[in-house]
Amino acid sequence: MTEDPKHGYYRAQGLLAHAYALSGQTDKAAALFQQVTQVSTLSETQYNYATFLASQHRQGEARQWAQRILNKKPTMPRFQARQERPWFRRASGLLRRLPA
Repeated sequence: MTEDPKHGYYRAQGLLAHAYALSGQTDKAAALFQQVTQVSTLSETQYNYATFLASQHRQGEARQWAQRILNKKPTMPRFQARQERPWFRRASGLLRRLPA
């Protein structure tokens, strides 16, 4: 089977990794997040990975991933920034909750 780049395969994999994390399958979640974050730039996937890292007491890495989401904002066109606004807000909230 060939992958059609128009489809959200990486989003699906990111959501599967998030589901693994929520169900306590941390080894599977970590492995899949590692794989997906190498190719996906979706804020949703990056945020879910940041929250997973925070839950694993890896606050420094979680901060980096949350900041990565916020760093995209200045370079985005306005319409895209509006679409990404929920992820910017969540990333900001996560940064506030994480210890410095």
